[in-house]
Amino acid sequence: MSRAFPFLYNESVLKKKDPDIIQGYMEDSSNLSGGFAQGLYIPENEKDIVEILRECQAKNTPLTISAGQTGTTGGCIPFGGWLLSTQKLTKIIDINTKEKTAVVQPGTTLEEINAAVKKEGLLYSPDPTEKKAMLGGNVATNASGGRGYRFGSTRDWIRRLKVVLPSGEMLDLKRGGIKPSFAIPNYKMPATKNAAGYFSRPGMDLIDLFIGAEGTLGIATEIEIALAPVMGETIDLVAFFPSEEQAVDFVIKNNKGDDSNRRLNQSTINFFEFLDENTLQMLKKSYPHIPSDAKAAIYIEQETDRIEDWAERLEASGASIDTCWVGMDDAQKEELAKFRHAIPEHINEIFKQHHSIKLATDIAVPADKFKEMFDYYKSQLQTSNLKINPNDQNHKSNIFSIKFGHIGENHLHVNLVPMSEKDIPTAKELIMCFVKKAVSLGGTVSAEHGIGKIKHAYLKEMYGQAGIDEMVRVKRNFDPQWILNRGNIFQYYPKD
Repeated sequence: MSRAFPFLYNESVLKKKDPDIIQGYMEDSSNLSGGFAQGLYIPENEKDIVEILRECQAKNTPLTISAGQTGTTGGCIPFGGWLLSTQKLTKIIDINTKEKTAVVQPGTTLEEINAAVKKEGLLYSPDPTEKKAMLGGNVATNASGGRGYRFGSTRDWIRRLKVVLPSGEMLDLKRGGIKPSFAIPNYKMPATKNAAGYFSRPGMDLIDLFIGAEGTLGIATEIEIALAPVMGETIDLVAFFPSEEQAVDFVIKNNKGDDSNRRLNQSTINFFEFLDENTLQMLKKSYPHIPSDAKAAIYIEQETDRIEDWAERLEASGASIDTCWVGMDDAQKEELAKFRHAIPEHINEIFKQHHSIKLATDIAVPADKFKEMFDYYKSQLQTSNLKINPNDQNHKSNIFSIKFGHIGENHLHVNLVPMSEKDIPTAKELIMCFVKKAVSLGGTVSAEHGIGKIKHAYLKEMYGQAGIDEMVRVKRNFDPQWILNRGNIFQYYPKD
C-alpha cells in the first residue's frame, strides 16, 4: 500500500478527530461562535508542516492555523476543514548574544522568550498585553502593545522568517533580502501603526508581506527576532484626572516632539496608556481604592529612577502626584501591570456574559488628528446615551462603552457591549461611524489586532473593493486553492 504521507498515520500524536478535543480550539477573545472543523493536526516539526500542507493541497482541504488563541478577531476559528495547532513548536533554537538575536519556533510564547533572553541580559521589546501569546500569532497580526510607543510593533523586530507555502515549498526570507517578484498592491497605507491587510510599500522586502498576513499566505516555522539590552530601572505611574479632557491634554503636552519637555527624555518613556471613567468604574469592584472623583487615568512607564520630573507637569494638568499610584520596586510594578491587564480581562468577561461578539475599535489616527477623533468618540457616545455602568438597571440605554488604550500612539480601543440582542445593530452602527471617521482622518481600522473574520467591512471601508481585490490577487499568487486561513482578512472568493 502506497503511503504518500506516512507520518500522518500516527493518529495518537499528530491527527485528532475527537470532537471534544477539537472543541477546545473553537474560542479566542473575539467571542466568535459557530466554528467547526473535521480534525486537528498537531505537528512536532517543520517536516510535519510540509507534509500536512501537501496533503491539504492534494485533497483541497482548508486549513486554519491556531496559535495561542489570544487573538481578538476570530482569526484562529475555523469554519470547516482542518485545524493546525503550533502548540508543540516551542523550541528556542538559538540565542546569539553578540548579534543580539534569537531564533525560535512559532509556538514559543512571549513569556518563554523573555525568560530565556533575560538570562543573557537581553529583552524582546514588543509588549503585547497577553504574555502567553505565541510569537507566530504575533507575527501573523503584526501585534504590538503598550511599549509600541517606544519600541514599535512586531514587524520592527523580525529579522528572518522561514515559511512553508501551501504547496509545501520553503522560503527563507531575510530582512534586506528577497524582493517581491510580482506586482504588489498599489494602495497607500496610513502613516500610523497598522495591522490592517497586506503590507505594501515600494521597494519592500518580501518578508514584510508575510508579517501581518494573518496566516493566509504561509506558515512560519522559524522566526529570527532582534533583541535589545535589558532595561535599567523603570518607574510606573498611574495618575488620576478630574476629567477626560485634562488627561488627554496632559498626554498631548508631554508626548514626543515637544521641545519644551526635553528634560523628560522622551526616548526613555515606554508608554502612555489612557483609561476613561467607565474603565475605572468597571475596575472599582476589584480596585476599590481608585479615587472616587477620578474621571480618567493615565498610566506611564519610563526607564528612569526620577519620579520628580512628573510632579509639576501633573499639577499643571489638574492631577496630583499625591494621589498617583507609583511602582518603584518589582512588587509594586507587578501590581500595576496586573491592574492594566485586568482591563481586557474584565471587558472580555462582560462580552461573554452577554453572549456578544466583540464589538470594539482598534483605530489609530495621525497625531495631529487624535484630538478630533477623541472628541468624535465622546460626542457620538453621549448622543447615543450609552450606559455608564453595566450594573445600573435604571439607565434607559442598553449599551456599555469603554475607551482605553495606547494614547501615546494616538490609538484607543472603544468597546461597545450590547446588553441585549436588540441593541447589537446600534452598537455595530456606532463602530462603523468610528471607522468611517478614522478613515477620513487618514487613520487605520486596525492598529494592532488584525482583521480576522469579524472586521471585513472595516477593511473595505479603508481600502475600498479595489484594494480588497488587490489583496485577493496576492493571496492567489501564493495559495491558488485558497487552503490557508479562509475568511481571514477578507471573505473566501472561489475562482469563477
